[in-house]
Amino acid sequence: MTALVFSDILYYLSAPSASAGFANAGTAGASWGGYISTSQLNSSVTLDNLFNDITGSQNAADQVDYACLFVLNNTSSGNSMLNTVVWVPNSAYVAGGANAAVGADPTGISVKTVTSLQAVKITSNTVAPAGVSTWIGPQASAPTAPSYTGGLQIGTVPPGSCFALWIRRTAANSAPVNADGLGIQVICDTQG
Repeated sequence: MTALVFSDILYYLSAPSASAGFANAGTAGASWGGYISTSQLNSSVTLDNLFNDITGSQNAADQVDYACLFVLNNTSSGNSMLNTVVWVPNSAYVAGGANAAVGADPTGISVKTVTSLQAVKITSNTVAPAGVSTWIGPQASAPTAPSYTGGLQIGTVPPGSCFALWIRRTAANSAPVNADGLGIQVICDTQG
């Protein structure tokens, strides 16, 4: 058995109108939970790949937006992601614009193709997802065992399974910032 590698961990938009996981495409700006979509987050396009731009009036009103992002263990080696933790490195956060935080969806881990909901669904980008109780912002250093302070503990993610995260973006009535955003990092142990 070979070890799980970085390229085995994939990120997908959600498909709120789907009736099963991995069955419908997702849309940036409308990734509002429900099910994992067939649309990978386009990491080579760093602008507007999850949220729409904040307008001037939204910025002045300190609007809070939410978007759902799925993390998939797409390993071909058969390895589980053990002790999985999600965090936001300071180095992957663009300061000066909107504030951002990430929270784990309360639904938990599921096989990617199930028909039961894989994440809470919201009806618009300004509706907070129910049950997300802990939000973490950018951190200076990676969370470490045993407390994993500054990270979201997910658990063991088997091959072909996924979990949902919610990204919260809070406008801060700031001056315009080019390429405003954040990156998340998933860390885990592997069997191989």
